[in-house]
Amino acid sequence: MKKLVLFSVSVVLALSSVHAQVVPVSPFAEGVKLLNYEKNKSALAFFKEALDKNPTNTENIFWYGEAVLAEQGSGMPSDTTIKKAKAIYQQALQAAGNDPWLLVGMSHVQLLEGTDVNAVKQNLEVALTTTLLTKGKFKGKPNQDIVNAIGYIHAEMPINIGDHRYAIDKLKETISAYESMANPNLFINLGINYLKAGGENGGEAVTAFQEAISRDPKNAFPYYRTGRVYQTQSNRESFDEYYSKAIAADPTFPPVYFALYSYYADLNTQSATETAKVNLDLFLKYADKDPSLDIFNADYLFRAGQFDASLEKAKALEASIGIDALPRLGVLLAYNYDRKGDSVQAKTYIENFMSKSTAEKIVTSDYELAVRIISRFSGNQVALAALLEKAIAADTARVNKLKYYKLGYEMLEKANMYSDELKWYANYSALRGIKDEVYYYKTASIAANAKEGATTKAISMEYITAFPDKPNGYSFNVKAAKLLDTANNLGVLFEAVTLQNQFLSKDMTKNKQAMVNNFYTMMGYYNETKAYEQAIAMCDKVLELIPAEPQTLKIKESLTKNWEIIKKMQSGGSQKAATDTTQIKKG
Repeated sequence: MKKLVLFSVSVVLALSSVHAQVVPVSPFAEGVKLLNYEKNKSALAFFKEALDKNPTNTENIFWYGEAVLAEQGSGMPSDTTIKKAKAIYQQALQAAGNDPWLLVGMSHVQLLEGTDVNAVKQNLEVALTTTLLTKGKFKGKPNQDIVNAIGYIHAEMPINIGDHRYAIDKLKETISAYESMANPNLFINLGINYLKAGGENGGEAVTAFQEAISRDPKNAFPYYRTGRVYQTQSNRESFDEYYSKAIAADPTFPPVYFALYSYYADLNTQSATETAKVNLDLFLKYADKDPSLDIFNADYLFRAGQFDASLEKAKALEASIGIDALPRLGVLLAYNYDRKGDSVQAKTYIENFMSKSTAEKIVTSDYELAVRIISRFSGNQVALAALLEKAIAADTARVNKLKYYKLGYEMLEKANMYSDELKWYANYSALRGIKDEVYYYKTASIAANAKEGATTKAISMEYITAFPDKPNGYSFNVKAAKLLDTANNLGVLFEAVTLQNQFLSKDMTKNKQAMVNNFYTMMGYYNETKAYEQAIAMCDKVLELIPAEPQTLKIKESLTKNWEIIKKMQSGGSQKAATDTTQIKKG
């Protein structure tokens, strides 16, 4: 469903610093309101009827083209829809020349087609220049309606298309020029473009929406948009407040009921599901009547645990409307088949949806479902990782990027693809920005599983520095040393074990067996390097902990014999005897 933001290009303003002034109401205000209410079919019919009566009105043509682009709902319009809108604007431009309304409309189409952004901005500058006011108090100032239209088309653009900062600058310049006389819709478009420019701009967006509310308190839309911001922040108290205010401003405003339905449906509790159904019924009551909306009833049945009924309704919609016309039906069918344990059918539906949908039409839960289902089939991890990388690149919300990285590294871990997992977890951690014990433990664990000794050692030493009183850093350091010093000839293992023993010695009772194991490791190291005196000392360490331990006594006897032979050789003795090679085993 299309989320449109422009309420009217000429409305009755509630000014914050002057008395309310009555201004002419645009004849297209009702149609734009229908777009705001996401009643896109009704809006299209409204503008078409108006255009039939006056086919040369370029403002009407602009809105008619925008209604065409909105017909299929939110996100990137289909190629067919874009071509349809383009034909409308091109035909009108041939008759009316470089009319500013038509230039703005065609700019929307060009941006969707991938035209160079700077070239499109040149056309928008022409629209702005040719509509500068020529008399009165605001002589030389931009036309608010045209600036508003520029802000609107950018607000409708996917986040990765167009120049949202350009729209923000134009909106702010116009607001500054008109001050208390600025159209409240400028603030609505400003807020939405702030959000499109990056999730970190939520504060600026809310400020803009609040200004729109102060100037037009009867408009439900800015209350709703404010609530949406708070909902993305999981601030229930605040989004409840603004959704309630939107309903108070207009109880027939459909989008707010759908937002509440989605929220409560996702809670997956019985009481929340019941609340979700109430809001779904209100949404369907006030939204355009459309058979395709029955998908939400099928969705509700799934969430309510009525899986067979949900699948039956979804299959009926597939037969009557089709997945091509209703792409998200494929997602619902994937959920249903996954729930029934039919992974093959689930995979078919979710793969079809993911492959045919543009990034802005795929939500976080879709990626979660796709990874869960498709990763059950071996050999798909690389393709899924590529899919998640596209999601990360397209999404500006930090919380969503973190989810995608987490999906990626967990998937790779299950597939034992540890080297790839290490890279994904590193990216996840860099974005998370917190080096707590979980970070050090997880990174060291993955690196050790990947057999990357140098990385394991480096992160283990950081772990020990950050958490010197925690045992795991020392343990991973020993694992790293074993990966690096397989022949016991670099001294790395000796250093790691020595460092761990220093830590373990702080509680000899608790760490007795670990200490014994380490003494045996060091014993072996000294034996292989023929440092028998030190090896004997390690035997004594073990015997301090386990007096008269038979294996250790036997090893010590053998080591002592070898040490005596070495001493005789060093003192000039000529006797040549083979040293005892009794194997030192870990106790």
